[in-house]
Amino acid sequence: MRTKNSWGTVIYDKKRHAYRARYQNPHKPGAVVQRVFSDRLTAQGWLAKEKQLVEADRAGLGSWTHPSEREAEAKARNERTGTVFRDYATEYVENWRRKDGQPFAEATKRKHREYLAHLLKAPFVGKAIASITEADIHKWLDTPMDPTPRLRAFQLLKDVMRKAEREGLITASPVTMRNPKLPRSRQAQIPVATPQELKIIYENMPEYCRIAVYLGACFDLRINEVCALQVRDFDLDRKVLHVRHSVGKGEGDKGYRRLKETKTESSTADLPIPDALVPMIREQINGRGGDKMLIESPKTGGILTDSALRRLFNRAAEVAGRPDLHFHTLRATAIDAATHQGATLKETMALGRHDDERTSIARYQRAGSGRLRELSNAVAASLLPRERTRADVERELAETRKRLAQLEAELAKFNGTDAPETPRR
Repeated sequence: MRTKNSWGTVIYDKKRHAYRARYQNPHKPGAVVQRVFSDRLTAQGWLAKEKQLVEADRAGLGSWTHPSEREAEAKARNERTGTVFRDYATEYVENWRRKDGQPFAEATKRKHREYLAHLLKAPFVGKAIASITEADIHKWLDTPMDPTPRLRAFQLLKDVMRKAEREGLITASPVTMRNPKLPRSRQAQIPVATPQELKIIYENMPEYCRIAVYLGACFDLRINEVCALQVRDFDLDRKVLHVRHSVGKGEGDKGYRRLKETKTESSTADLPIPDALVPMIREQINGRGGDKMLIESPKTGGILTDSALRRLFNRAAEVAGRPDLHFHTLRATAIDAATHQGATLKETMALGRHDDERTSIARYQRAGSGRLRELSNAVAASLLPRERTRADVERELAETRKRLAQLEAELAKFNGTDAPETPRR
């Protein structure tokens, strides 16, 4: 039985006990578009909707596509909107790459997995991505969490939602709030090491690795970079240090330490070697070949692990009365010393091999109270209109005599005498 409408046809199929609706393909003359329905009304309703799409296509008000294409798109859309956040976020972290497309270092991958573990504690992770709202995220952020895991997990959430938006899983990211604030880094509040403290630490470390103290403090090197230094990295004739490697574990953040790329692209650099360090470095090299490690493990003769060097440094720091000191604090010590020598921000960034100003200022530059007092007095002295008093002159004279006595004592050591000569008047 055939029912002919003004547009399209509905045919009753006796064998299937169903109704077949069909019409001419508007883009392929001679081809037929058809679908099967259980009742006539549904079949006629489908034809009416298809007619609207075809007429809109002819009028230039829309674009007709075959029902099969539309059904495939709808199916894909439903699958996307039904994607569970937990699965999507896990896949995102597993395939995360650096901006240049290269995989992250194993230690960085481990950190990413830690961030993911914190994020997957959120109550919304079992929901479809498209159903997660701002309210869900605010509720999660209101739960008790340590500041750093909260921030890192939030930043990961923001990245995941941005990718979901780019891929069309959601129309807009629900992450519209600002990053949670972090309290000031505890490590950034540790006072830098003084020259006297560095000397004590140096003297209380094993002879084979004590040079690490001044390499960290003078070159602003990370502990992994110090452990990665080879003899060939030092050009003592030109007085240049080539920072080319760091040390780390193998695939999966497992295995023995090996040379790898530096932490960031800016970490790879050529640094000037201070004249005072040349004899110390030359003694450490002791005529060894270029492929030898500058600081060798006493057990293997190869790479000294960063964990071993850190333990030795921490013990020596306790002897110096600075159990709070980290090897990483030597980076701040280097930048702080450079700043007090009048280095500009650009120069301290070059010394620290930092990519951005915020890192250099917030994490490594210290503003000591003594130095601030010196600056405050100097500013006031240069701006305030005042005449010197007798007390000012006497105080300055006393300080000058004290400094003169120190210099005379130092000169006496060079002269081989036990006591300084009487200053000439």
